[in-house]
Order: sequence, then structure tokens, then C-alpha cells
Amino acid sequence: MISGYHGEEINETSASNSAICSCALLFSNIHSKNMTVTFRAWSKGYKELQSEDSTLFRLDGYNKTRYSRRKKQEGLLELASREAHEKQEVYFATILNDDGSPYCAIESNAGYFGLDFLRDSYDNYLLYEYREYCGKLFLEVILLYECYPGTNEKMRRIDFSYTHQGGFSTVIYQGVMIEGTYEEITAEHPPISKEELEKLWVDYPKFGEYDQLIRLDRIPLQARERILEYTDKEFPAFRQYLQRDIARYQQTKK
Repeated sequence: MISGYHGEEINETSASNSAICSCALLFSNIHSKNMTVTFRAWSKGYKELQSEDSTLFRLDGYNKTRYSRRKKQEGLLELASREAHEKQEVYFATILNDDGSPYCAIESNAGYFGLDFLRDSYDNYLLYEYREYCGKLFLEVILLYECYPGTNEKMRRIDFSYTHQGGFSTVIYQGVMIEGTYEEITAEHPPISKEELEKLWVDYPKFGEYDQLIRLDRIPLQARERILEYTDKEFPAFRQYLQRDIARYQQTKK
């Protein structure tokens, strides 16, 4: 994931949707009729939406553009993000619930899409990593972040990795990684099913249309069970989101 933030951070998590609409699109084919996407970046460090100015400044830095220097800023963030999408350069998107709270933070760069799913406390508990192959995206890695009970302090990270042939492996990191005192446990598992493998492939999204990327029913069964084992204790809403996605896309097949 891309790191580093610039400028003033503005807390919008409790703001009304009207405060976000200047750079937000309505999702019509997602979990909620009122779920929206804004192209303002999500600041993990401050757990807030960045301002449009700060996000534009970051895009200019990554993409060598000059949008943030223009006098008229209205509509520029969406324009700069759309251009970055078309050129496969860096841009951000944050999926918001109908109450304005964040559901998922997206970062895109050169055929890569990283999706941070956020808990009620606005820290990330789940990460998807998609990479492009032959014009489609493949969900290569799903990361689960486990915290100590009742806290936001990370205790463990589990990487669920998949190959194009259906291979499945895990790596568990425990301890303090930054100090080099962590334990690393690797394991190979039986291949996932053909149906599970098919769900890991996604059409490259059109700009602003990320409903297929954030589907939780794409998670293969063994990883799903391990994630539920943790989230049922610390973030029960995940099971509701998962069941909602399963029901929605089962109906789509019928």
C-alpha cells in the first residue's frame, strides 16, 4: 500500500453525506442504495478522510501532475482521479456507508488495487490485493489483521495467498514485526475449488465502479472460516456483510 500523507486532515466520519457530495458518486449496484464513493484518500494514521486539496497534492506528487496548483479546484479531484485510472497511475477512492462512515479504502496504481476494509473504530481488519493479468484482476492475497481483544493493537497478521492454478498457502506473522522479533509460520494447503478460483478473477473496473472488487463472497471457504473465527468475537458486523454479499450475488445468478 502507498504510504505518506500531506496537509490538513479533516474528520468526515460523523459528517452528513452532503459534506462529501462535492466529489462523491452514488453506487446503484452495491450493498446499500445510498452507499457512495469519494475520491478523497483515507488517512489510516489519523483515521479520517483527507481534504480534496490534500488528496490532489498527493496525486500530483505521485503522478507528476499539477492539478493542485490550479486556482479553480471544483471538480478537479474527480478529473485527476479519472485520468489516473485511465493511465493506470496512482489514485484513491473511499467507499462510504449511507451514514457517511467509511466501509472500504481503495488505492490503485499500475494495475494494482489494494482494498482496506475498516471496522467501526476505523482501523483496517481485512485487506484485498488485486493485480492485473491480461486485462483482468486476480485477487492474489487476502490479509487478516487480528488485534488484541478489545483493542486496536495488532497482534497477528495472516496472509492467505492464491495462485492462478488454485494453489493456496498461508503465512502467519506473530509478534512485533518492526523490531524483528516476530514469528513467521508458513503452510501449504490443498488447492481451492474451481468455483472458488473463478471468483478470484474480476473484470478490470470502470472508473468509479468498484462493487465487484469489494465483494466479500469472493473469499474462499477456508480463509472465510478463519476470518469469521476472529471477527465473530471482535467485529460481528463482518458476518452480516458477508451474508449480505452471498445473498445478493446468489440472486444475481438465478
